Amino acid sequence: MSSFQGTLRLIYEDSRWFIGKLLFLYITLPLAVAQLTIGILFDLTDATAVIVGPAFFFIPFYAAVGYKGILPIAVSLGSTRTQFLKAFYGVALVATTAFMIVLNLLQLIIITLYDSGISSMKPFHLGVLFVSEYNFISYLWIDLMVGFFMFGAMFLIYTIIYLVGVSKSLMILMGIFIAGLFAYYSGSLQAPLDWIVSLNISAMTYLTLLGGIGLAALVVAYPIMKNASLQPKAKKE
Repeated sequence: MSSFQGTLRLIYEDSRWFIGKLLFLYITLPLAVAQLTIGILFDLTDATAVIVGPAFFFIPFYAAVGYKGILPIAVSLGSTRTQFLKAFYGVALVATTAFMIVLNLLQLIIITLYDSGISSMKPFHLGVLFVSEYNFISYLWIDLMVGFFMFGAMFLIYTIIYLVGVSKSLMILMGIFIAGLFAYYSGSLQAPLDWIVSLNISAMTYLTLLGGIGLAALVVAYPIMKNASLQPKAKKE
């Protein structure tokens, strides 16, 4: 077995446990079953079934924790940083896609039972904010784009922290935030916002761009992490 194949298998096993078992089998599936059971047993009026929430925490969390935890092991097994990053990106994105497909199948079951009157637990999904009627492909695409964005954005944030340390990262973040406040209240952002609104781009297109931004963040982080040291900056740096 080559070092790349070994790295790929290592990351696959880790993502299968973190996303396949921890996120889906131990959290999302029991949550879905519990909400369905409650909806079937009790006649509810204001209860809402939400099962996508844990994904939007664990997927970006894995972007940082997965990299940090597996990198030393992969390097000790002879993997290069380039091999590790390619394997980590590929496996994580495939795992996210697979999870979102299964998640939306569960959501389809919840929506079908609610529409048929079997369950009184009303399903909620971000899709209601962007599409008028339920559509499996549209809802799946929304989850995928949000998942890709959160994974990519979090990995880029982790990259910055990895390179400059927590203290300097917070200073950079606050600098950006304060600059944004000044730009907003001075009216500097009004013209760009009006221009974006004038484009009449659909909500689904915006979501697709959001997912593209997440993937672009991974592209930006790649050359940085490929040449970074094996040890991150100390927390106080």
